[in-house]
Amino acid sequence: MSLRGKACIIGIGETVHRRDWPGRTERGLCAEAAAMAIADAGLKREDVDGIITFGGPTYPGPMAEYIGIRPIHYAAGVSMMGSSSMVALATASAVVNAGIARYVLGVFGGGRDSKWLRPMLVTGPNVRTEWEEPYGMAVAANTMYGLLYTRHMHEYGTKPEQLAKLAVNQRFNTLKNPRSAFAASGPITVDDVLKSRYVNYPLNLLQCVMPVAGAIAYIVASADDAKASPNPRVNVLGVGVSMGYASSWTNPRMTEVPVRYSARSAFEMSGYSPKDVQLVETYD
Repeated sequence: MSLRGKACIIGIGETVHRRDWPGRTERGLCAEAAAMAIADAGLKREDVDGIITFGGPTYPGPMAEYIGIRPIHYAAGVSMMGSSSMVALATASAVVNAGIARYVLGVFGGGRDSKWLRPMLVTGPNVRTEWEEPYGMAVAANTMYGLLYTRHMHEYGTKPEQLAKLAVNQRFNTLKNPRSAFAASGPITVDDVLKSRYVNYPLNLLQCVMPVAGAIAYIVASADDAKASPNPRVNVLGVGVSMGYASSWTNPRMTEVPVRYSARSAFEMSGYSPKDVQLVETYD
């Protein structure tokens, strides 16, 4: 089944993102973004009959009650780590196309108040073994990323300077966004990245995810319902979702990541190819 042109994003909401946001909670920030998206779509809260959240602290039920909506036709929690919001978009598109719900709210975010932060044990999503449990995994999956990084250098001769350039480019791109946590931080150079301290060899600090507080939200509707939107509709042309390994080091081909398959599915559904793409956003 193809979803090409059968679902549309008709409203969006995004809070400012900050490294530390005292007094703000995950639900509060998500509710703020949700209110923006609902208003941007020209809807009222009672119009929203579907919701998708990340799960965990933002389970659909408590989040819907906090926002003040009654998603009587669809509700789900999508827990796919950093790709959750995009997997939710694929799910919402299928839901509105099937006629299960008319207006699905996707909302994701997190709070961060350093006053209340506590050290945490990161166990990761994988099944623990006697080989992993005594040592644990580094925060933000940097143990797995470190292994992937090293393997990539071994297979392809990739240089640290090449991968450092990715962090430099991402920082450059975010500086024009006033909502970015990095908006006032200024650019970085390849030398800055390589001279920052190691977190988990060969990953330097400036190559790692920075925890932030903030939230995003969007409203998805069918192509027919989108006709009433006050905004130019943004058509969903192609989607693809692929699962990898819970522990990347168990992958017999570590440098083959799931996007190889999900991207192919999305391109085939859309009718376009990589050469047609003018803008790309990738996680990390």
